[in-house]
Amino acid sequence: MDTIEIEQMRLASAVEESVNSSVPLAPENHRLHEYRQMTGLMFYGVDSMTGRVLHATNNGAPSKVSISLLRHLQPCKPDVVEFESGLIIYSLPLPTQGGRSCVAVGFALARSECRPMELTLTAAEEDWPQEQFDIWMEMLPQASALMLRNLLTLTVAHLEELTERELLHAEIEGLGDQIEQTYEEISLLHSLTRHLQISRSPKELAEVCLSRMHGLIRAEANLIWIEDHQSGPSMLVEGRLPFDELGMAHLIARFSDHDWSRPLVKNHIQNALLGAEYPGLDSVVIVPIAEGSHRSGWIISCNRSDGNEFGTVEASLLSSIATILGTHIRNIDLYNEHEQLLLCFVRSLVSTLDAKDPYTRGHSERVALIARRLGEELGLPEEDLRDIYLSGLLHDIGKIGVDDRILRKPGQLTDDEFRKIQEHPMIGYNILQELKNLKSVLPGVRSHHESYNGTGYPDQLEGDDIPLMARILAVADSFDAMGSDRPYRKGMPVEKIEEIFRRGSGQQWDARIVDAYFDVRDEIFQLCSDYDLNGSEFLKQDGAAVIESLVGESLE
Repeated sequence: MDTIEIEQMRLASAVEESVNSSVPLAPENHRLHEYRQMTGLMFYGVDSMTGRVLHATNNGAPSKVSISLLRHLQPCKPDVVEFESGLIIYSLPLPTQGGRSCVAVGFALARSECRPMELTLTAAEEDWPQEQFDIWMEMLPQASALMLRNLLTLTVAHLEELTERELLHAEIEGLGDQIEQTYEEISLLHSLTRHLQISRSPKELAEVCLSRMHGLIRAEANLIWIEDHQSGPSMLVEGRLPFDELGMAHLIARFSDHDWSRPLVKNHIQNALLGAEYPGLDSVVIVPIAEGSHRSGWIISCNRSDGNEFGTVEASLLSSIATILGTHIRNIDLYNEHEQLLLCFVRSLVSTLDAKDPYTRGHSERVALIARRLGEELGLPEEDLRDIYLSGLLHDIGKIGVDDRILRKPGQLTDDEFRKIQEHPMIGYNILQELKNLKSVLPGVRSHHESYNGTGYPDQLEGDDIPLMARILAVADSFDAMGSDRPYRKGMPVEKIEEIFRRGSGQQWDARIVDAYFDVRDEIFQLCSDYDLNGSEFLKQDGAAVIESLVGESLE
């Protein structure tokens, strides 16, 4: 290694030490390095008010960029400025840090032989030796202003696309959590209504409530206090309470002026006067067990176990449980009203599937009913029929991840738009696959658009490799889709649908399922005729039977 090489290494080391001593960006801000990785260009993170270099992606950064140079740039968007000297300065926006407006700046040369005076002055101000300045100049890329402008514009567009994908992924994950929470709440309420036999005492029903509340309410302790006219009062506790039964009575009495038609939610009690009376109590939800004006007990959850606040989610769920208990205690004859309450929860879940597309509202429930009837005709057991019904309700849930403008487009879809639509089975599958209670419906959700001849999507499955549930849903889905009005076409007449079924039997659809359709076609027509978009007349006429037989153990 000769003397010149050793000197160059020494200078490079000095430059790197100078750069590393600069003030770093906030740890959460990685945008500067993202720009470097995506473009291959050098960038300096610069305070746009002072010109101070806060961070750099390469060795050899000056401590400051001239304010006169920065004034030529537009800091809020990609910008490239070329000077007569051959210097090109480029910039990309950076997030604001600690109230400072920042910009990512870099230099390039329009010609390899140019030595811009602007950079010479910068090196002089930095008091760099000639060798260090030469190394810095050699590091600068040579490029045209047009090429740099196109590169920076594409970089920002790509980052925006990545951000949109991350937001969509977060939305899908949040939706999955919300569906699972709602499903568990429906499961609890359904379980309670199944225990509303006349022979069951209020205390027994309260024990069922308490055992299930622990998994849904993140609280250190849950309490149900009920007044049973036959056996007297009972205080049931799960967890460690910060007060006894008399303390509970005093706590409720403190809020005697509260409107008990609404739950009472209190957080940060230790920061209030009440905290002195109840040293171990920091947050609480109190809900009366009542039916009308008759109050027969209380439900209380104390202290969030995860450190967060109690809110409307916990209050609403406890209110629902209290309503069921109060009605049971007050009058067993109101059992049917509780069934209708549960039915509302089930229909709320169903309605979310079609909320994105008003033109297909009711489609999921009709598909579920038709698919269940086809399953009956094929001789499937009751457990499979319940799974088919639930899968029919949820088969299009992935459309939540499809752009509204595509779903509601009044005209024919482009090839790209259709490809977006084709993503919905996998989106739905990804939403539901982590929900342990819905594992059995996944084959129908994922594969209901597979074709018997292997030309479907998303997996191009063929023949009996397609799950039977999905083959059944494919026929039910196609029947309702072809017969329903869409923004760009009227629904097909039954004769046309059946002609398509005959031609596609053994090709697009499993011939056995098509044959089953023709065997029960009149009953399917009746199912669709009885269906009412404003409330599902089919479910209205036999709501309890539908819940008991179709959902049943799936919600356990």
